[in-house]
Amino acid sequence: MCDSATEKRGVYEGEVAANELLCRKHWRLRLRVTALPPSRPGQFVQLQCRPIREQVSAREVEWADGQLPQFTQPELTDKEPLLRRPLSIGGRRDTGATAELDLIYRAVGTGTTWLSGVRAGDRLSVIGPLGNAFPVSQHKPRAALVGGGVGIPPMLCLADAIGRGKQATAFCGVRSQHLLPLTLTGKPDADGRPGACAEEFARSGATTVVASDDGTVGYEGLVTDALLHWLRAEAVPADDLVVYACGPEPMMRAAADLCIELGIECYVSLERIMACGMGTCQSCVVKIRDDSRQGWAYKLCCSDGPVFPADAVVW
Repeated sequence: MCDSATEKRGVYEGEVAANELLCRKHWRLRLRVTALPPSRPGQFVQLQCRPIREQVSAREVEWADGQLPQFTQPELTDKEPLLRRPLSIGGRRDTGATAELDLIYRAVGTGTTWLSGVRAGDRLSVIGPLGNAFPVSQHKPRAALVGGGVGIPPMLCLADAIGRGKQATAFCGVRSQHLLPLTLTGKPDADGRPGACAEEFARSGATTVVASDDGTVGYEGLVTDALLHWLRAEAVPADDLVVYACGPEPMMRAAADLCIELGIECYVSLERIMACGMGTCQSCVVKIRDDSRQGWAYKLCCSDGPVFPADAVVW
C-alpha cells in the first residue's frame, strides 16, 4: 500500500508484471521495482517509454551542403520518445523488498502508445517517487475524492491510504462509459447516489459516484455537478469534510471554486508537461499565491507540487 513515509528518490529498473487494457483508451501497467522507497498518495514516477539500452557514445553525422542530415536513432525519428513520461501512482503492494506499482495511463501519443505494447517480462527504467502528496486529515471524518479521466488513478492510492477509518466517497468523471478505467461490479446510480459499484474503490471501503458527460454511465453531466448534488443531499458540515481533486484543469478549478465558496478544505493535484520531474528543467511552472507585492510566485509542479491547496492556486 502507499506509505505515510517518504525517502529519497532514485533511478530503478522495473520488470513488467502485466499491461492490460481497461477500456478503449486506458491501460494498467503493473511494474515490479526492487528497493523503491516508500511512496505516498499523490506522488508520481517518471517512466522511460522505450527499451533499456546501454549508453552509447555520441557520433558525428555528416551531410552535404544543401541537404538535410539523415538520423536513424529511434528517439530522433519519432519512433521512441526521448523524454520520460510522468505517471501517477495508482496503487502499490509491497512484498519484501519488491514493490508492485499500478500505473494507469491513456494511450494518446508516441510514448504512451509505445508503452501500450510492452509485455510481461519487459524491463523499464523508472525514476521516483517524485513530488509531494495529498495530506490525509486526521480529524475530519469524511473525504470526497474527485477524479476526472486520468486523474482517477491517484484517487485509488488515496482511498487506500485513507482506509476504512473515514467515510470516503469517490467521484469519477469521464466523457463516456468506454473511457472509464474502473471495474464496475454494479450499475452506478443515475441520480448520483454513492454505492459500492467500482471494485477498485470498494476494496478500500470507499463508495463511488460515476458521472459521464454523455450520460452513458451513471450521473449525466459534469463530475463537479455530481459533487455539488451530493453536498446538498448529504448536508455534510464543511468542518467534517476534505475534498481532493485531480484531472482536467477546468474540472479542478470548478471543484476549487465550489469548495472555497462553501468553506471546505480542498487540495488539487495539478498537471503540467514535465521534462525531468525533479525541478531541474524549470518547465512546469504554476502560479501560487504568496505575500509578495504582486500576490503570487512561480512554483514548480513537479517538486513543489503536484499537490497544492486549492485556494493557493492562481488559475
